[in-house]
Amino acid sequence: MWGLVYAYLFALSLALSLLLTPLARRAAVLTGMLDVPGERKAHRGATPLLGGAAIFAAVALTILLNSALAFLAARGGPLAALVPAGLSPYLSGALAVLPKLAVILLGGLVIFLIGLWDDAVELSPRVKLLGQLLMAVGLVALDVRITLFVPSYLFSALVTVAWVVVITNSFNLLDNMDGLCAGVACIVSALMGGISALSGNYFIASLFAVLAGSLLGFLRYNFNPAGIFMGDAGSMFIGYFIAVMSVMQTWYRHSATGSLAVAMPLVILAVPIYDTLSVIVIRISRGQSIFRADRRHFSHRLTNLGMSVRGAVLFVYLVTLCTGLSAVFLPRVGWRGGTVVFVQVALVVSVIAILEYFGSKKNGGA
Repeated sequence: MWGLVYAYLFALSLALSLLLTPLARRAAVLTGMLDVPGERKAHRGATPLLGGAAIFAAVALTILLNSALAFLAARGGPLAALVPAGLSPYLSGALAVLPKLAVILLGGLVIFLIGLWDDAVELSPRVKLLGQLLMAVGLVALDVRITLFVPSYLFSALVTVAWVVVITNSFNLLDNMDGLCAGVACIVSALMGGISALSGNYFIASLFAVLAGSLLGFLRYNFNPAGIFMGDAGSMFIGYFIAVMSVMQTWYRHSATGSLAVAMPLVILAVPIYDTLSVIVIRISRGQSIFRADRRHFSHRLTNLGMSVRGAVLFVYLVTLCTGLSAVFLPRVGWRGGTVVFVQVALVVSVIAILEYFGSKKNGGA
């Protein structure tokens, strides 16, 4: 039964995204919200920037519409008769999570607006970081926290704030080639949503289905050659949404090796995290500010090796899927098997890093 629910939510958000993205493109052209080619940008012509609005609207409308339907069905009346018998017992639970949904959407709206502001006037990186920090602190204040088995509120708060800020920025930085951020986020959403569904976390799985549908619909217009970009409004919202969902998801399993499951988000998000850390290391090694934008991201380094833009993006998709799938086995393989999973992911990333290093040497350190 829940499989049908996930399919319905995915299809609805997909349809909304397919409908709203062309409208967002027209609105961007009319309002002058265009990304103009420059020294750090590979696209040749001015490209509309309001794709993030379509993604956010598809997610928000799907959640709000179905929340309203669940609320009306729970109160009885004709609508309640249309609810399948297998879902009726869950209506009260759906109402119980509405406050959490409100918090998630409100936080997403704030992050989206900060990104939209940046798309319009190009905010200072420090201003964006401050906004992200405030949102992360707000989540902690509402008791949306990572614990990691440590009985310390301060530790929990610091880890949660760091996680939300890092993942938000990782997807923001990953938005550097046509279709890259949307595609990777779609794969991550599918993996995390699938794990949530298998573990009985229906609420989280449903939200990941909504996000995946909206991303796939947008990707129809964003894959190379892109007709529209998501902008910081879209990439920051995506990163924030995934970060919050990964915090709210119960990864721990009550078994001898269940604690390994808390590392699943790290494994699934290995590629975005690797991209962020490698760029920071490169900038620091060159004596540059870590906030300075450049063309030294994972995807750019792949094109320097001779790959086309499409080839580089598809390669990143493949690596994300390969490393992410390893996370599924963590709660099931024991500590020795878990060590093999971590080593495997580390080796995959290391091989890529080595190829990039020698490729850059051959190309004169570009």
